[in-house]
Amino acid sequence: MKPLCPRCHSSAVYVMTDSTNHQLVDELLSPVALIGLGISLCKSFKVHPVIGVVAGTAIATVIELAKPHSALPMLVNKQHRCDDCMHVFSTLN
Repeated sequence: MKPLCPRCHSSAVYVMTDSTNHQLVDELLSPVALIGLGISLCKSFKVHPVIGVVAGTAIATVIELAKPHSALPMLVNKQHRCDDCMHVFSTLN
């Protein structure tokens, strides 16, 4: 069900997201990026690249384990903006 604006009761409401920042961080901390970074650092310091693969994999594993994973859906506070009156409000989903 689409929320209505509490000020003007319009249905012209959209969700405000900041997903571009989350996607960028996820790409930078991906296992492929971390392994590539480990290999390139090892090559620049004249160390065997396998050490970079192992280090990148270990760091990626630690980051993946540190991410919060929940089997239960959490309540999420979403911000919405009304196109008619430009009012910003929050809802719990």
